[in-house]
Amino acid sequence: MTVTYRDAGPADAATLAAIGARTFVATFGHLYSPANLATFLATHTVEAWSATLAGGAAVRLAESDGTAVGYARIGPLTFEVDRQERAALQLYQLYVDPPWHGSGVAAALLDWAVAAARAAGAADLWLSVFVDNPRARRFYARAGFVEVMPYTFWVGDHADDDILCRLDLDPGSRRPALDDA
Repeated sequence: MTVTYRDAGPADAATLAAIGARTFVATFGHLYSPANLATFLATHTVEAWSATLAGGAAVRLAESDGTAVGYARIGPLTFEVDRQERAALQLYQLYVDPPWHGSGVAAALLDWAVAAARAAGAADLWLSVFVDNPRARRFYARAGFVEVMPYTFWVGDHADDDILCRLDLDPGSRRPALDDA
């Protein structure tokens, strides 16, 4: 089957809500109590995605025969990290339906995220990955992401151990710090 890619817009809020919930549950749903999972999934509503898209988020959809099979979203960096005076963005989500794992969809979405971050002037792209997701950790390491530090990712009142990872998009782009002037 052919996969097509396109930028998501406001009309895609319901599609993103559905695939966001579906892929998260398929990948991680077994780890959480029903209450914690419900709390987390409340962030994947049509209303939440409408607000995200209206706020100018950059989201890329992967579709096959009109059905969403994956997506990626980048935006402003929210992690508390040492940015070393570099412009940085964050990869908030990159999820692919399990039947599409290994098909190249994730790689295409990551390629888009990296290109979009570069085009926006970012020198670094940051993400968090679950420590017990070895497949994702290998995927990001192959793409050049470096594991930097531990991070706590909350699902309801359940704390997951994640790792913050950084991809250096332009090693020569370091801006001088004030002390360097």
